[in-house]
Amino acid sequence: MEFPLADDHSELDALLDKVFAALDDENIETIYISLDFFWARLAMHIRAEHLHLFPSIINAIETQITENNRVPPLDEAQKAIKDLQDDHNFFMRELSAMIKLLREWRENKTIADFSKQLAGVREKIISVKRRLETHNDMEETEVYLWTNQLLSFPERVALNERMQFEINNLPPRFGTGAKFCA
Repeated sequence: MEFPLADDHSELDALLDKVFAALDDENIETIYISLDFFWARLAMHIRAEHLHLFPSIINAIETQITENNRVPPLDEAQKAIKDLQDDHNFFMRELSAMIKLLREWRENKTIADFSKQLAGVREKIISVKRRLETHNDMEETEVYLWTNQLLSFPERVALNERMQFEINNLPPRFGTGAKFCA
């Protein structure tokens, strides 16, 4: 069974590539639109993990006796999930700051040292990208695999459906069925 959040990582990577392409073009509007959409999609992904994946894992570990060496004890799982949540907070905080800055630039229309300021935006987005790569690797090689060890097939199907709902639940500002707004 495919895991929807792993597939979503690939989609998010492609969206982040579009952000970098927009940065290369140095068009504030395109940068704003592509970054806003990436930020929203990442938030949807994070919401799926926070509302469904992490509670399912913790609940399963708490209620089962497992001697499977591929699943950590409860305290280690809680720490891993806490670290992932800290990453999520970092991503949202950094991206939110960039969106706020780009909104100001869109309204201002005149930006002193635009190329220099844009380089600063690029560096912040690169830091998000680097941390996201490490973060996704941990999820895909550890945390996501725990569900196979902890949950029955019907439980995994139900979990995947709930997570897929969150991934597909675009904010209203993007309209229904939007894939990318740039």
